[in-house]
Amino acid sequence: MINKPNEWEQSIIDNAVEYSIMEWRPLDKSTKTIVKTYKEAKELYKKTSKNHRATLAYAINEAGRYANMNHLEDFKPEDKKWVIKDQVK
Repeated sequence: MINKPNEWEQSIIDNAVEYSIMEWRPLDKSTKTIVKTYKEAKELYKKTSKNHRATLAYAINEAGRYANMNHLEDFKPEDKKWVIKDQVK
């Protein structure tokens, strides 16, 4: 099931002036990268989410309001099994 943005979120996404890709980590260790285009955001999200599962994508409008884009098809992580490597003693 794909969730659709509400009218307010869609307005921000449609009128975005920049995009934020954030690698969420606890204890204030998160990193955020701001890019100017949807295409850049899509490419950065794809690259980042391969290595970091908790990657968030936001559109930012001129007023500085954010709308989450992780419900959009371009910003969904690839389905893959996460494998824990055996530790060698």
